Amino acid sequence: MSSNPTGESLPYVILRDVLDTDSAFLDELNAPEVGGEWDSFDDSPDQLLRGEDFGGGKQVVQLDDETLVGSVSWVHVPYGPNAKSLAWSIGITIHPDYRGRHFGASAQRTLAKQLLAGSEANRVQADTDPKNLPEQRSLLRAGFTLEGVARKAQWRCGNWHDRLVFSVLRHDLFG
Repeated sequence: MSSNPTGESLPYVILRDVLDTDSAFLDELNAPEVGGEWDSFDDSPDQLLRGEDFGGGKQVVQLDDETLVGSVSWVHVPYGPNAKSLAWSIGITIHPDYRGRHFGASAQRTLAKQLLAGSEANRVQADTDPKNLPEQRSLLRAGFTLEGVARKAQWRCGNWHDRLVFSVLRHDLFG
């Protein structure tokens, strides 16, 4: 267990690189019935952007006993023309069987620490739909701060959707 800024305990999770043997689990995570309304897009697969094209990647979230519970992803977001102005934007999907147990908050906090420790970035951000209350609670539990609304920033299922933007800064995690 680790703790968040409020002292609340978070369960221990492991983030590891994706293996070929993870493909069935990752396919299940990408299914509309798992992603739900917040993570379902009606675009064809060839129109979806790949994180690798934006300095990003993906890892699997697992427990100590190697149980797979989800995946995390990240991409670079530029806030200026110099490398130090690159931030990270992260995403997560937790399998429905493991939601509500704070694995998502732990994975997001772990990923933020990992990304900041391995780069000069000062910021990790995440965004979610204003109606996705569980994800908002997860981000707050992970130590992120709500910053505001990115109005009509995401095209999903035939409509533009607002996104709530959260961030955590280097000094928030490392003092």
